[in-house]
Amino acid sequence: MPAPFHPTRAFQAYQIFAANTDVGKTILATGLCRAAALTAKQKNRDVFYLKPVQTGYPVDSDERHVKTYSSGVVQTETLYKYADPVSPHIATDKPPHDDELMSKTKQSLLNCVRQSRTKNGAYAFVETAGGIHSPVMSGTPQADFYRPLRLPSVLIGDSKLGGISTTLSTYESLALRGYDIPSILLFHNGRYRNHEMLATQLDGRTLVSAVPAPPTKLDDPIKEAESMMTYYAQLDEHMAPVIKHLDKVHEARFERLAQMEEKAKDILWWPFTQHQNVKQTTVVDSAYKDYFLTYQKSTETNEMEPKEMFDSCASWWTQGLGHANPQLTLAAARAAGRYGHVMFPETANEPAMSLAERILAKDTWASRVFFSDNGSTAIEVAIKMALRATAIRYGWSDSKPVDVLGLEGGYHGDTIGAMDACSPNVFNKNVQWYKPKGHWLQAPSIHISKGKVHVRVPDAIASKGGGTSSAAYASLDAVYATDKRGADPLANVYKTYIRSQLQGLRDQGRHIGALLMEPVIMGSGGMIFVDPLFQRVLVDTVRAEGADLLGYKAQEQAKGWQGVPVIFDEIFAGWYRLGRRSASDFLGVKPDIVGYAKTLTGGLVPLALTVTKESLFDIFLSDKKEECLLHGHSYTAHPIGCSVAGETIDTLERMARVDKPTEWTSYRDNWSSNDTWSMWSPATVDRLSHMDKVESVMSLGSILAVELKDTEGGYNSMISKNIIQKMRHGDFDEGNGAGINLFARPLGNVIYLMTSQITTPDRVRKCEDILFECLEQKL
Repeated sequence: MPAPFHPTRAFQAYQIFAANTDVGKTILATGLCRAAALTAKQKNRDVFYLKPVQTGYPVDSDERHVKTYSSGVVQTETLYKYADPVSPHIATDKPPHDDELMSKTKQSLLNCVRQSRTKNGAYAFVETAGGIHSPVMSGTPQADFYRPLRLPSVLIGDSKLGGISTTLSTYESLALRGYDIPSILLFHNGRYRNHEMLATQLDGRTLVSAVPAPPTKLDDPIKEAESMMTYYAQLDEHMAPVIKHLDKVHEARFERLAQMEEKAKDILWWPFTQHQNVKQTTVVDSAYKDYFLTYQKSTETNEMEPKEMFDSCASWWTQGLGHANPQLTLAAARAAGRYGHVMFPETANEPAMSLAERILAKDTWASRVFFSDNGSTAIEVAIKMALRATAIRYGWSDSKPVDVLGLEGGYHGDTIGAMDACSPNVFNKNVQWYKPKGHWLQAPSIHISKGKVHVRVPDAIASKGGGTSSAAYASLDAVYATDKRGADPLANVYKTYIRSQLQGLRDQGRHIGALLMEPVIMGSGGMIFVDPLFQRVLVDTVRAEGADLLGYKAQEQAKGWQGVPVIFDEIFAGWYRLGRRSASDFLGVKPDIVGYAKTLTGGLVPLALTVTKESLFDIFLSDKKEECLLHGHSYTAHPIGCSVAGETIDTLERMARVDKPTEWTSYRDNWSSNDTWSMWSPATVDRLSHMDKVESVMSLGSILAVELKDTEGGYNSMISKNIIQKMRHGDFDEGNGAGINLFARPLGNVIYLMTSQITTPDRVRKCEDILFECLEQKL
């Protein structure tokens, strides 16, 4: 099994950060190494010191200093050495990529783990260069660069005048990025006594230790060495309690991890989970970019062992800009510091106003933004808007039962109204309050089988067009070029089917108040990619003929919307999940109401929007309070969520540009398209589509869906169980001896993988390799 390089109960690793340059970081790092060596000798452990980046070499060498004054008992290494004594980003004109530096750092830690296996573990200290925002060679601040390791950190504080401010600011910057900081070390300064104020400010959250400062440097190198050796011998007694504290905190961390693994199944009630089938709890210690750092109890050692997992379900489709994105975190912190939360009715705050303005600048068909806190609620609000508007236009009494028109397999959330707007399915059929309030059309879907793109047409639709159950297309571009498919024979087939369905509803005396659907893809229904032509024809038919076909006669002059209001549920597909800002762009038509959530806030905080037209807003205008839209939440338009959404939009819109290279350029080039492209490679999609176990494949944007052959399809299928377990627990080698797994969840007989919008091509390729390895095993 590939070895982990993260801390374990036996392997204690610490990052050494500093509040500034010239605060004694290397001297105190040496003191830590010496004190750890004394403890390690008692416990039969090794001690390692790593300096990833050194400038001013060989005149300056922190590794040499540590090695000299720890009497050689500490094993040391420096990865990159530069002669110029300046910030690393200007020390070389050939900076290595961050991935290279991080890979070498991980490899060094992995070597420490391997070397210490014959003993009872090890201590390892990783010393940074300069202050925490001093950059590595690429220009990335060290606080961000080292974040994937998330090692517990010892902060070297500043004991000079002004040092309280720099030390606390550094502490807060590290805390904002999710670092644990068990200890702050600084030199004792009798005049300024910074350590006293730091201890007061931190109030026991971190051990603050002031230790004697080194003696004045001597010109004679021999006398200087003797002086420093004497100093370190005296420093040992001051450092011993620090190491003891680090030991205590480390042990408490792993005790808590073990407790979480054991207690979770006893006290938690997980969503969408059959608890009787859960064999092991995955404890997520932290997450960064596309990865979870998880801990699971080893069957061999019974200890909590670390495992890196690629978040290949994008944390239930919320992840857009990576876990713990520092820009989003800072946006949230700014809003939290300025507002906290403020009530919203009859008020305005800058983050909410700015977000609403930005949304309406893109959704030019709309004029109003309603805020809520989750996707299901956003759709509940949309349904309330639409049904009320339809009832008033057509003169229906409040007691008249009103239904929605939707698609079979659609899913709109778990609140009771959103559940009632879906056909009976595994998510709602066992809910006693559930009462289906709608009519749901069969939907044709897009598939790639044996390398060929085709639309699978349900029998209910095919029977209206002469029995056509499948239609082939030259490419995905051809399918999604909706505006160019007017002459497609399926257009008339679809229209005939839709008209007959609406006429049937009229004959039954049904009252349809809204068309509600997920454009392009039905997520929870099984990652079903609906033919965009069908949805386009459905919207056009409802608007042009819906009132007549359903037998409605307007009681007022029609304005703003036609037939019945069209609601697009873009909770999942909106904001570039499919490569375009809005999934409606694929259809070539705009809704009357749309719901947004999930990637809108980059995966950091919950926030949802229901965006609509003035004509729907006007329905609720009245002198009577009870006739307003009586819906809201305590945290409506909370400034933190709105601020994060604004930052997310800035980033996504920059990445979406086609007039200059961005992170998505290579993906678009792979698919030879700026409109219909995927982060998953065409070669992978083609190879999957030819596999014996695979019925079909589909990919768009960050989504890859693989439909497995199974006699019992749908959500209840168990065929993917073994494959998913292999993905999660296979310990696939990353190429440096470290293991990686995919945290994936099944949707019946469909295996889907989903990246964030910032996933790099090499990460996608690794996920593809793991998927092939798992699919090629025997079921």
